[in-house]
Amino acid sequence: MKKKKIIFGTFIFLILAFMYLPILLIVIFSFSEGSGISFSDFEFGLQNYRDLFNNNVILEAIFNSLLIATIAAFTATIIGTMACVGMMKMRKRTRGVMMALNLTPMINATIVTAFSLVLLYATLGMVNMGYIRLILAHTLVALPIVMLIVLPKLRGLDKNMFEAAQDLGATPSQAFFKVMIPLLFPAMLGAFLVGFTLSVDEFIITNYNNADIVTIPTIVYAPRSFRWQPSFRALSAIVFMVVILALIIVNFKLSRNAKKRLTK
Repeated sequence: MKKKKIIFGTFIFLILAFMYLPILLIVIFSFSEGSGISFSDFEFGLQNYRDLFNNNVILEAIFNSLLIATIAAFTATIIGTMACVGMMKMRKRTRGVMMALNLTPMINATIVTAFSLVLLYATLGMVNMGYIRLILAHTLVALPIVMLIVLPKLRGLDKNMFEAAQDLGATPSQAFFKVMIPLLFPAMLGAFLVGFTLSVDEFIITNYNNADIVTIPTIVYAPRSFRWQPSFRALSAIVFMVVILALIIVNFKLSRNAKKRLTK
């Protein structure tokens, strides 16, 4: 048994090291003012961070990405949760068909979705509506993920709780918002975070539908003369640390709320 634990522990450690070591190197070299990317050229300093916050183009890209990702993830979470509640009232076969249709955007090639949205926006006369185009497109990207996260949580809830709340005098809307939503909130929060991450990271759909709106991916995949700026090390490090900090805070709050419920 001890040998198995050592083997599995070593295997997990190697996987985590392979996943996080490149990111750790980005964080380390974000504090290097050297021109190279080797430890022999490492010169500690904060010049990359100063260049990052003095570059108006990058700051505009960060603002656009955060704004679009927040709105798209929030919209996808609301619509996806309502869709999951509606699907639970369908027959099992109909629900299976709907889930298959929900998975289609995920299985489909992203380039196909991007071109399809370009044609749709051109048909609807939305060529110059950059922010609206991107928000709708990113909502479409996040929606299937939201439903995949929220639906299993909804299946695990007691089906009689909604009716019990109505029997106690609550209206259908009150039963939904005061009983169902608090129970679904952890799954909704997780779905929002995943949708937010997907939106910030999305490049292909953004590149074909941005209408000259710069975002983090379009800046990173810009021509080589601009792409390899050392300040992008600082940008990558900040994004990684913000994600880690958000996950720690969210997990801490969820675990604390779970403990409070168990002690009641």
